[in-house]
Amino acid sequence: MTLLQGKIGDDGIGGMRSVTALPERVATLDLWLRIADAAIVAGAAAVSYVVRFGNTLPHQEYRIAIGTVLLYATLCFWLSPIYRGWRGRSLARELGVLWLAWTIVFGLFSMHAMLVQMGNVISRQWLGYWYLLGYGGMAVARVCAHALLRNMRKQGIDMQRVIVIGLRTPILKLYRHLRVHPETGIAVAGYFASHHDTHSTSGNLPPCLGSLAALGAYLEKNHDRVEQVWISLPLSDRNDIKGMLRLLERYPVPVKLVPDISDFGILNPSVEQIGGVPVINLRQGVANPYYLAVKRIEDWLVAGIAVIVLSPVFLVLAIGVKLSSPGPVFFRQKRNGLGGREFRMLKFRSMRVHAEDPDKITQATKGDPRVTRFGAFLRRTSLDELPQFFNVLGGSMSVVGPRPHAVQHNNQYERLIDRYMQRHYVKPGITGWAQVHGFRGETPELRSMKKRVQYDLDYIRRWTPWLDIKIIVLTAVKVLAQKTAY
Repeated sequence: MTLLQGKIGDDGIGGMRSVTALPERVATLDLWLRIADAAIVAGAAAVSYVVRFGNTLPHQEYRIAIGTVLLYATLCFWLSPIYRGWRGRSLARELGVLWLAWTIVFGLFSMHAMLVQMGNVISRQWLGYWYLLGYGGMAVARVCAHALLRNMRKQGIDMQRVIVIGLRTPILKLYRHLRVHPETGIAVAGYFASHHDTHSTSGNLPPCLGSLAALGAYLEKNHDRVEQVWISLPLSDRNDIKGMLRLLERYPVPVKLVPDISDFGILNPSVEQIGGVPVINLRQGVANPYYLAVKRIEDWLVAGIAVIVLSPVFLVLAIGVKLSSPGPVFFRQKRNGLGGREFRMLKFRSMRVHAEDPDKITQATKGDPRVTRFGAFLRRTSLDELPQFFNVLGGSMSVVGPRPHAVQHNNQYERLIDRYMQRHYVKPGITGWAQVHGFRGETPELRSMKKRVQYDLDYIRRWTPWLDIKIIVLTAVKVLAQKTAY
């Protein structure tokens, strides 16, 4: 516990206990975690060898394999962010990044083993044990480290204290989040009021430390007990912002700008630098490049396995469609995908061949005479969607994502529903967050489509591999039993 403990004073800002978050303490934890990871990886290899072969001393080929994996692990862990961002990052995200880095290590070793013709010598069962034990051990180490940090931060130890200039909506959200999650290691000690402040009736506000005019005198007395300053003033008030920055130049304290862009229709905002120029991304899909790679691998694996395993079902359903009515087995329809680009989505044909107005798509309704008896069964059980696994393999769709709507429906609803086209920041999916919440099939009322869009945008904001797994499981449990698709 002494590794992370800072200097404890009497009274700090806003009545908080004065405990300095020392960077060298966090660096010490980082070092110990790196050492623990190396020991766990090597120990997991040895334990796996004993479990697989019953011997305690690995043969030469296995010692070479252990050394090679340790080398790749050192390289991948150093390049990946698994030892960075301890403050403010959730344990679930930490474990997800660790899993991805550890999987890449074994992927690199697999290619290495093929190149040097080691694959026939090394036991795959041993590698499987090692992969699971290694990840499990490193995950437990992180759970323990987070539990230690959480306990310490609840006591006020290793907390970074922040003072805020202005009190806008984003600061109120941050303050309430940090109050509920002290394990983030950040606490708002108070704010300096401006005439642009957001008024809240909840009473859940940080302490007011005075007006903007009092900031200089306050910092003169307390600057050594402030870890960060957040500026939350309207972007239109450039003079006040520049004045605050000039005042803060006297004090070597990190300064962050928390702009109020809540009314800009933002989606997954982030900040990056291009050519040395800071750029704010206001709207985008899944921003994390690691998650994008994971999602593509997930799509290949799920769709590939589904096509192989379900090939007999495909054949039976194709015969059923062909016998139900004259016409092709597959129905191809133009849909909008990633970036609004058009693609041809595949389905098993569930309707009789008929002429349709090219400028209008009529949704299927209960008792629709166009739907064949076999087609009704396909639509009710969602089996008509199975050919979309080929769309996934082709790259135009994902297993999980917002359901693609007909081009004519997009043209209609984009004029009626705000932020409707933001659904196209990600690939459309065979199933989605809206579908498992019951918004599937016919949408006779505009409010039903609005709710569907809300769930789609919520999915884009919250996306993680675990959310996709949850949706796939819920699809099997809920959607297949729904009666809302005709």
